[in-house]
Amino acid sequence: MSSSDVTRIAGNIGAMNALNALKEIDNELSIHQTRLSTGKQINSAADDPAGLSIATRMKSEDDGMGVALSNIGDGQNLLSVAESGMSNINDILVQMRDLTEEGASDTMDDSARSAIQTQLQAYASQINDIADQTKWNDTQLIGSSTAAPLRLQTGVDSSDATVVGNLGDMHATGSLLDLGTEANVASLSGTDSNITSVNAGSSVPTLSGETTLTSGSYSIQYSYTSSSKTLSVQLLDSSGNPVAVDDGSGKGTTTTNPLSISWDASSDKTVDFGNGMSVTFNHSNFTSEVAKTTTGVNFTQNQITLSLAGSTADDYASYMDTIQNAINTVSSHLSSVGAMEDSLQSKESQITAEQTNIEASYNSIMNADMAQEQVDASKYEILQQTATAMLAQANSAPQFLLKLFQ
Repeated sequence: MSSSDVTRIAGNIGAMNALNALKEIDNELSIHQTRLSTGKQINSAADDPAGLSIATRMKSEDDGMGVALSNIGDGQNLLSVAESGMSNINDILVQMRDLTEEGASDTMDDSARSAIQTQLQAYASQINDIADQTKWNDTQLIGSSTAAPLRLQTGVDSSDATVVGNLGDMHATGSLLDLGTEANVASLSGTDSNITSVNAGSSVPTLSGETTLTSGSYSIQYSYTSSSKTLSVQLLDSSGNPVAVDDGSGKGTTTTNPLSISWDASSDKTVDFGNGMSVTFNHSNFTSEVAKTTTGVNFTQNQITLSLAGSTADDYASYMDTIQNAINTVSSHLSSVGAMEDSLQSKESQITAEQTNIEASYNSIMNADMAQEQVDASKYEILQQTATAMLAQANSAPQFLLKLFQ
């Protein structure tokens, strides 16, 4: 600070020193007032460049941990859905085992065992329904042996993930139990030398106006024109009304009109109606004109066949082991799901504690100590008043020199 020479009034150095001090006090007071109004320690990069950089990284991690906790919650809910489905299947399997245990005793006659078999089929259907309905966002959890593992992002880093492995196919008609197959079954009533087979179609209805066939009697009308090498095929219901089928154009449309199919009869021809039924024509019988013919077809939708070798006590005793193996399989998957749920809970606790500590560090860097800021603001408000008073005195100090001119 420059020294003041009161005899040199043109400079008024004392007043300038007081003015500079007042400006510095005003700047400091403005900083503390801003912090008090925003609650932030750092309001611009110039306040603390290093601190702002550290706090920004901490804020990014804090937000990422919040998303990770949300993902963990979703993962726990997903596993709870899978656990609920498997628990219900396990309960049904226990009831099925109890029934087969009853059938394994010769105190049961044939009619009683027939009733048991009917009940087992009903239980199998329930298991299939549960396996189909246990989903998360349309993803089957226990209904496919080929489903891809599910990835849960449970941390801030891209590599910090938890993978839910394939929980297996728990359909009773799949690998879980030896209950045969659940499928559409079509068979000819009688014989037709022009048709090799009538089978369940591999495709399911996906076209507008097309519906899955229901159990019942149907007929196939067909004819062949050798000159144009054209096969005409139409599917009719039990009342003789045309059934909507895939028109074969590849444009996703259906028709109730006869299908006109180009065929040179050099090899067998399979026509898939797209609604659960397909028919294969024997090429050897189509070397000449074939008159329009109607062939009866019996079609059963979703038939479940119980694969018991017989109906004796020994048969049911043997099947008890099959059901027990299924119970063991479901229990093993339940154990895996439980272990994964426990792992997610531990992960959740860890991230919660880490997020709290990061939030505390971020708070100490970015957020203002309101009590200290109020103390400092009060100090600078007082200094502002004293500096203003001193500036006034410094401005009036040179006036004493006027007495030398009296």
